[in-house]
Amino acid sequence: MTLLARLAGWTAGLRFEDLPEPAVDVARRAVLDTVGVALLGTRLDTVRIAAATSPGEGPCSLFGLRRCAPLLEAALVNGTAAHAELYDDNNVPMIAHPSAPLVAALLALAEARGLSGRAVLAGYCAGFEVGVKLGRMLNPALYEAGWHVTRVLGVLGTAAGCARLIGLDAARAAHAIGIAASMASGIRAAFGTMTMALHTGLTARDGVHAALLAEAGFTADAGALDGRYGFLNVFSPGGGRELAPLGVPLELLDSGIVVKPYPSGAPTLAAVAAALALRKRIGNPAAIRDVTCLVHRWNFMTLREETPETVLQAKVSLRFCVAAALRFGRLTHREFTDAALRDPALRDLMGRITVRAGDDLPDNGQFPAELRITDADGAGLVERCEIHPGGIGNPLDDTALRAKFRDCAADVLPAARVAEVERMVARLAAAPDVRPLCAALRGEDA
Repeated sequence: MTLLARLAGWTAGLRFEDLPEPAVDVARRAVLDTVGVALLGTRLDTVRIAAATSPGEGPCSLFGLRRCAPLLEAALVNGTAAHAELYDDNNVPMIAHPSAPLVAALLALAEARGLSGRAVLAGYCAGFEVGVKLGRMLNPALYEAGWHVTRVLGVLGTAAGCARLIGLDAARAAHAIGIAASMASGIRAAFGTMTMALHTGLTARDGVHAALLAEAGFTADAGALDGRYGFLNVFSPGGGRELAPLGVPLELLDSGIVVKPYPSGAPTLAAVAAALALRKRIGNPAAIRDVTCLVHRWNFMTLREETPETVLQAKVSLRFCVAAALRFGRLTHREFTDAALRDPALRDLMGRITVRAGDDLPDNGQFPAELRITDADGAGLVERCEIHPGGIGNPLDDTALRAKFRDCAADVLPAARVAEVERMVARLAAAPDVRPLCAALRGEDA
């Protein structure tokens, strides 16, 4: 049996009724987190420009923008919004952001078809499983080669999720995933630019499109993944590991989801947590003479080392994120501004930060870090963070997750509408139709 047939057969056979309740709960939490960060993202030019290129009317909501668009355009804009602030969740073995494209695609397609919350959650579980299991096969080589895995593997998972959502049989689900294999692209050179978020929007759009094409009878080659000129040999010459059994266990319960506590690149999160802990101990950041930041070697593959000149570059700059945390005592979207980039004290502090590899940090996939601060009197302080808040083994509880959602949505939707969305997502599994939720996210009356 081909790899494509195995993925498609499992996807088509997945039933909501067979999903354990803890997995459904993880998926529901992911939906809440993703729509929250997408609403926050709509404030940025990245999303405004993407939306301006989709001026047509259609049945699908553009989150926070108070208008609708055609299906594919809505998936693109909402997917771009979900990654625009770099605040969306990620998965360790996939080395990617699974929820942003999945949620954007599934909600747009479900809104267009009037489908249920259960269908969306089942589609999410299917797409997540396919994307992460492929990540286990091909990483870290795929990521090390320079591919943005959210785009490259995300489009396969998103196509699978959309196929599950609209009930494609195994044959058509295989075509959907096979079509998506020819849509895979995305280079990590885009990190720190608007194009990084666009990768996620394109992934959402293409996943929907692949499923719709397959539903209409469009075909792909059976060897699109593991054939001689298929996906595996093109993106990972020499192949990868064997595909782990699908659903045994479900990746939602095994590798799970890392929910970000700060709106910056994943390799900054542990270092920022350490910086915030040290800030409480040192009190006045003006007393800092120098900072040494020890990080895992993987950080150097992802982060930009030059002094950031834009807010988007700052989000993937370890020195900026650590300096901002020390300077302001917090790191929210409010610290990523042009004014902060020009702040003399922050820039001076950045210049006193040295980043180097720490040999004794665990290889846990969560970018552990250790910060060492020397103050003006020569005294030293050390803080080590191996798993940041929201990481695997240190999850954000529901109270913290809801607080993050409300903070993200507060500047985009009125308070009553924010509370309404929160209630709707909490009851998503019981919703017969997701259109009221999507209308609420749009910002107009349902």
